[in-house]
Amino acid sequence: MEKAVERISVALQNEEKILVYGDYDVDGITSTSLLYSALSNFSSNIYYYIPDRFEEGYGISEKGTKFIIKYHISLIITVDCGITSFKEIECIKKYNIDTIITDHHEPTGTIPKALSIINPKSCDYPFKELAGVGVAFKLIQALYMFLGKDKNLTYDYLDLVALGTIADSVPVLGENRIFVKYGLEKLNDSKRIGIKKLVEKCRVETNGNNLSVQELSFNLIPVLNATGRIGNPKIAVDLLLTDSTDLSEYLVQNMIELNDKRKAKTQVVLNEAREMACYANSDDKQKILVLSSEGWHSGIIGIVASRIMEEFKQPVIMISENDIIGKGSGRNQGEFDFSKVLPECSDLLIKYGGHQYAAGITISIDKIDLFRDRINQVLSTKEFTYQCSEPSINIDSFISIDKVNWKFFRDIEKLEPFGFGNIKPIFGGLEYYLDSWRKVGKDESHLKLSIGEKRTCFDGIAFRMAEKSHILLNAKNIDIAFQIGVKY
Repeated sequence: MEKAVERISVALQNEEKILVYGDYDVDGITSTSLLYSALSNFSSNIYYYIPDRFEEGYGISEKGTKFIIKYHISLIITVDCGITSFKEIECIKKYNIDTIITDHHEPTGTIPKALSIINPKSCDYPFKELAGVGVAFKLIQALYMFLGKDKNLTYDYLDLVALGTIADSVPVLGENRIFVKYGLEKLNDSKRIGIKKLVEKCRVETNGNNLSVQELSFNLIPVLNATGRIGNPKIAVDLLLTDSTDLSEYLVQNMIELNDKRKAKTQVVLNEAREMACYANSDDKQKILVLSSEGWHSGIIGIVASRIMEEFKQPVIMISENDIIGKGSGRNQGEFDFSKVLPECSDLLIKYGGHQYAAGITISIDKIDLFRDRINQVLSTKEFTYQCSEPSINIDSFISIDKVNWKFFRDIEKLEPFGFGNIKPIFGGLEYYLDSWRKVGKDESHLKLSIGEKRTCFDGIAFRMAEKSHILLNAKNIDIAFQIGVKY
């Protein structure tokens, strides 16, 4: 860190061209916006670059390298990427260009010979679970302190830190919990015109409620993410940086339309993947589903992989085939760790990376079948077998329905913010009275229930569970697992 802030300080004093090199997901988009915005307070020679997901892929690309050389950049700062770009950084170094890597992904194999590497997973930093935007924020904190600036000014960026942290599904524990807690406060009173417009257009219910992790995850983040999945992620960066109301209106509308297209494409791929998953498990249930097709859009396979994982209770890798190369996205909610399993298949992969719960791979199409067999074989070994058990719902406590009241709700609120790693408590109810139920939603895929009697009657929603409605046909009392919330 010390070496990094010293080099940045020199670059700012000399008005060198500094490039923030980001990534196309929301973590990368918010990291880029944060670092670009903060550095722009000290210099007008700050630029940013985000690679195209389809043409360039993840990390520093050949096209990105040419851009760096062509425009005489003298210092590159990567955000949410770079730890696996050792060949590209070696190339850049020949042109006397310095690179500072800020990343949070697991190092694999050779460590890049950068001027400085800031990554909690490659040093003795006490908290290892920062998102990419969290690492970028720590760099800005250190830089402000080094330059003798008021570090409290950096707290204005916590809205971006919260967005990226929630979007990247890192555990809401330790520093992340602090980032999300105070970042949500900043988001609810954001001074960024782009964020205010995004909130205005994407909130399902306003009613004066404060934004929650859940609402960000389901309503706002997918719209930002759509730009990197099937559009141009620079649109999202421009939105987070703009001070123009008219431009923010235009950009948000563009992003909403992109997200609608993404939803339609997702449904088509989801239906095809379901059929493949059923067929793959028909003889013997797979340890991990490896599904591939030429017609799948590489920008949405991660979303579909998450849905298939939830529905089939299995880890999933979905691969989009394009000519002779396949690009895959993996999702896992069990105990096994992608970053430990994929190295066992490294000879079959062109490129791979990720962490315990999500991964990305690049593979030759003619090796997909070999990869499917190998990774299932690896997960069948003694070392990994116990880690592949089907996920279950862990009930924190069984309670009677009369205990669910305002005081109880306020006590639960004290445990917020909830998110990955700090899950909202799950309660169990036995023999709760079922007053009524009905199917709801555009496609009637959800169940709305009224549970309890008289003063203890509550509304409940069971998302994507309409297919279970036959269980309720003649039921008077039901056993349920539930979380509590308030609809104002």
